[in-house]
Amino acid sequence: MQLAYLLKKFPRLSETFILTEVLAQEALGMNLRVFSRRAPDDEPRHPELAHLKAAVEVFPKYSELDPWNMAFATGEEELGPSEWARLRTMVHEYSPFVGERFSRLLTEALYFRQRALEFKIEHVHVHFATESAIVAMLARELGGPSYSITAHAKDIYRSTVRPELLEALIQGSSFLVTVCNANVEYMRERVSPEAGARIRRLYNGLALERFPYSETGRQPAHVLSVGRLVEKKGFGVLLTALADLKRQGRSFVATIAGGGEDAELLKSMAQDLGLDADTLTFTGPVDQDAVRALMKEATVFCLPCIIGDDGNRDALPTVLLEAIAMGLPCISTPVTGIPEILDHGQAGRIVPERDAPATAAAIAELLDSPVERLELARRGRARAEELFDATQSGKTLNGWFQEAILAPATQ
Repeated sequence: MQLAYLLKKFPRLSETFILTEVLAQEALGMNLRVFSRRAPDDEPRHPELAHLKAAVEVFPKYSELDPWNMAFATGEEELGPSEWARLRTMVHEYSPFVGERFSRLLTEALYFRQRALEFKIEHVHVHFATESAIVAMLARELGGPSYSITAHAKDIYRSTVRPELLEALIQGSSFLVTVCNANVEYMRERVSPEAGARIRRLYNGLALERFPYSETGRQPAHVLSVGRLVEKKGFGVLLTALADLKRQGRSFVATIAGGGEDAELLKSMAQDLGLDADTLTFTGPVDQDAVRALMKEATVFCLPCIIGDDGNRDALPTVLLEAIAMGLPCISTPVTGIPEILDHGQAGRIVPERDAPATAAAIAELLDSPVERLELARRGRARAEELFDATQSGKTLNGWFQEAILAPATQ
């Protein structure tokens, strides 16, 4: 079986779940090729990337792609009569809700179709129901491989999401995976019953052996948070909560690890709140080894996620999965799939969204209660082993890939 992954950028520091999934498929014996539509960013690389066997191919720049040469190719890559008929109608069907991106994405689809035929790719999987999924859909309609999608959050909840486009992407797919039950329910309310029947829930998995559980070696009062420095992570709420704790005279240190568009805004906010360098450290972007080292020594993990002004939100934050796996007690909010991670408060504390006083109180209570921390740590690890094991989720996904190739989606 020849399987491809089609992604916007690979690798990406913030998308460890994709790398973990690809490695799990390779461990199951899958023959893989990864296509990255854009060159990856200049950022730290996770050490696990060294274990990847698959070739990673970056698309040529759009200016270097000639759709006419690809459309009028001869031989095995030639468009047949049915593909030509489909091509003539695709513009009218899809351009109204794809918009000005259509010609560019169609060109990329022609390129991907060509490469898929060359490498005899039987199925392609895409993460995020956005542009890469459109490319896979268009390529499929022009005789390319069947495709499937993993939908996450920004591709579901943002105000810019077009329901008719999401419907088309799902209808053309072999199946659509999404990462929590909350997502399944939300999406099925917004698409047709036929499309809804193709939606499946599969939690992101962790390579649990890389996130060893530990009850010892933790600092007495170290509050940790990890993630991209963007609105939906709720770092502004966390900073306000930390400032409240400092005003109460509590002794602690805090670390926020990650980079993002709000980095300077959050640093300025921290300074205004009186959180100096002795109290709070911003590490910037870090790789997974550094994250594990921080999680091993921290006392409490806090990620007070919020729903952004544009509807964007986290669905199943990977860092929360990593923290509970390592026995680090967590505090978060009831946004989307987070209660599914924390077992609705049994494997971690859940505080109201955008509630800095409640967040501060939860941090203080956990710092003061080693007994509760230990209980949450043990429940969290058990939860990770039960639901978030990459080996098990990889086997499930692999079975779906096999089914897709035996019975590809009809167009």
